[in-house]
Amino acid sequence: MWKVVIVDDDDKVLRGMRNIIPWEELSCEWVGEARNGEEGHHVIMDLEPDLVITDIYMPVMNGLEMIEQVRASGLETRVIILSGYNEFEYARQAMRLSIDDYLSKPASPDTIKDVLISCVDSLEKEAVKQMEVSELRERVALYEPLVEKEWVKAVITGTTTHLTNLPLTLDQLTRRWSQQQHVIMTISYDQSLEASSLYKSGWYLFRFATENVINDSVNKYIDDSHYIELHSHQTALCLHINQTKGKVNDELLNHIKHDIVTKLDTYFKLKVRVGFGCFKNEWADMAISLKEALLDIDQEVQEVTGLYNEFMFNEETKLNSNGLWLDSIENIHRLSEAIRYADKASAQHVIQATYFFYKDHPFNMSEVMRAGIEMWTIMTYSLYDIGIKIDEMFSDTFDFHSGLTKLSHWKEFKNYMNDLISHICDHQQWDENLKHRQLIEQMLDYIHKNISKNITLQDIANELYISRNYLGQIFKKVVGESFKNYLTRVRMEKAKKMIQEGDHLIYEISEKVGFINPAYFTTTFKKYTGYTPTELINRKLMAAHEQTVQDA
Repeated sequence: MWKVVIVDDDDKVLRGMRNIIPWEELSCEWVGEARNGEEGHHVIMDLEPDLVITDIYMPVMNGLEMIEQVRASGLETRVIILSGYNEFEYARQAMRLSIDDYLSKPASPDTIKDVLISCVDSLEKEAVKQMEVSELRERVALYEPLVEKEWVKAVITGTTTHLTNLPLTLDQLTRRWSQQQHVIMTISYDQSLEASSLYKSGWYLFRFATENVINDSVNKYIDDSHYIELHSHQTALCLHINQTKGKVNDELLNHIKHDIVTKLDTYFKLKVRVGFGCFKNEWADMAISLKEALLDIDQEVQEVTGLYNEFMFNEETKLNSNGLWLDSIENIHRLSEAIRYADKASAQHVIQATYFFYKDHPFNMSEVMRAGIEMWTIMTYSLYDIGIKIDEMFSDTFDFHSGLTKLSHWKEFKNYMNDLISHICDHQQWDENLKHRQLIEQMLDYIHKNISKNITLQDIANELYISRNYLGQIFKKVVGESFKNYLTRVRMEKAKKMIQEGDHLIYEISEKVGFINPAYFTTTFKKYTGYTPTELINRKLMAAHEQTVQDA
């Protein structure tokens, strides 16, 4: 209800206004009144009404002086002047004070009502606009952490060109970073990841749980850090240490490493390898620290598997220590982003860069498998993260790994990967799944939660901030039937189930599935099922009776 205060020194006017205005019809309520400008100023400042109707000529303080003081206080109350003084000078002063209308006494009830309707309509539009602005701010606030995380990811992978003229939140972040030292720690999962029950039960659950455990381990030692997922099998931690507190030594980093390795093994039965880069005084050098951390892991793998020998360090196998993970970490990030947005050209550019890296080296099947599987993993993870299963894009007979084994040259490898990317980016699921599936899921969820209400397509369109016609087209394309037919089917199936359960009367079921009129519900039910609710009840009773007779 919109709050209204009336200020006039004439008691007859106050009584008349109270009686002639259809308050409820206009969604307004009379909250206060005053008989002079000074008293009116106090009432307005105390009640903060949405609308003030005031006379001009009043004792102690006139209406224009009162409005001027209200405006000076910053209160944006709407004002309608109702006065017997219609001289131009009064009107000019009133317009300077941004009033909404100026009526001369005596004004007819219809005129007053029309002016109030216009004013209330303006108030409602302003409220909607403020609500939209508020919602927009809330959405921006929700996205800010995501924007920050994606930007940090681009910084550490060396793929961002935006290091200056940053948005306010990122500028504040880099100002803090300028007073800190930075080191990257990487965590790599081995094949135990696929065997993990948590990983199998749900990718999002796994990510949430492991991130909490890892952050808990880090936060015991480091106050400021960023957790960044590079892809499904590898995570990076950006550790930021205030220079005033002294340099964090290798012993402390090893404590963090031990804590993470132990907890992931204890809680999730996961085996991980942890690598560290070198400390950097400049935050822009975190990409170098990441490469050093990846090299640290790679060297640990070679030491454990006995690859540090003269035989394995021939020209053919040097790729194993300087391959895709290391020198092309930027390409990994670019490939992931390209797949997420079905950007075929960018994804194939990554493949081309990878081909140029490998083409002068002897063709090595173990390296082909390694590079191919890494790329396939990145693509699988990137699609899964936006709700698409890569298996659904290919036929049941497709075998990625078998395809790799048939290659005999690096150029064939490039063509094979490019064909896969073309197939993924051109797949129809980008239209049906990525753009529409989540939207329709929200829509179906809304329907089932509000089945007892008078749901319309326009209601859901407003709820999802999308046009009604477009939403109807999407719904029919994805679900296979119109919104109206689907809604009727859901309601009738629920009603049918409730009737068979026998716990409710017909009119109660009618209300619970969104029908105010039981007669209309019965008509719709018969049209859908072929029989009335009563006939269904009788069928159930007859079936029960027959069963009783048979049992006897």
